[in-house]
Amino acid sequence: MFLFYIDESGEIAYNSGSKYFVFNALGINAQNWKNINHKVNELKTAIFKTNSAPILEIKSNWIRFPKEREKHDYIAKLSTQELKQLSCGLMDIIVNNNCTLISTVINKDALLRHYGLNKPEPNIFAIKYLLERISLFMAYNHPDKQAIVIMDKCSDSIEKMLNRTHSLQMEEGYSWKGVKNIIENIMFVDSQYNNFIQLTDLCAYNINRAFKEDNPDYIFFKMLLPKFAFHKQTGSINNVGITYKLKEFLDKDNPKMFEFLNSYKNENSVLPNGKYTA
Repeated sequence: MFLFYIDESGEIAYNSGSKYFVFNALGINAQNWKNINHKVNELKTAIFKTNSAPILEIKSNWIRFPKEREKHDYIAKLSTQELKQLSCGLMDIIVNNNCTLISTVINKDALLRHYGLNKPEPNIFAIKYLLERISLFMAYNHPDKQAIVIMDKCSDSIEKMLNRTHSLQMEEGYSWKGVKNIIENIMFVDSQYNNFIQLTDLCAYNINRAFKEDNPDYIFFKMLLPKFAFHKQTGSINNVGITYKLKEFLDKDNPKMFEFLNSYKNENSVLPNGKYTA
């Protein structure tokens, strides 16, 4: 069994001032859950120095922005060095453990230009592609296993919309018919008590920032690159680990990311002749 934890970065509303909306999924084999969870709790306990550390929530915005830290005493009182140890420690756990990232990046300006008054809800638009990519990842890499999708709790209305979308796709299939490796409804959990939602939140922020700044060299984005799902033969993460919508606007709105996504190869990919593509 595989578990995929999903969280977002960016605002859903078109008039929010944020151009991008990101859904990121962090996937792990269930057998690795206990070990990774323990590492996160060890880090939290070392930083916060309290036995209640495992239930102290961490969000990327809280770490990065002073005004957000002020709302949470246990983070506000950390020194600059402790904040760095916390954020880098969490990144190290992601990078140095067996997990997979699959992300959908929605350019809301592009949706407006393409769809006009018929523009879709960014989160509904994003979840369809993200679930499809998760299902394809499972079909190609773990065809004998199934996946469960877990998300941070949100409003009842949004949870119903997301689950309705997922339920219809489970019955009707995806654009690639017959790919159905996700079971059950989307499960919504309180991120305060779930370390993996907190980890995927950290990833989603870094992905959003890289696209917002059109900067593939953003250090925390670069650290995540080896973890993105990739095409086994070509090594490409484009439209596999990172799906940009709408892709026909990528070269215009994010020229540096466009060039990067079309050239980056995961060094772990192997061609049929056994040679690495990188």
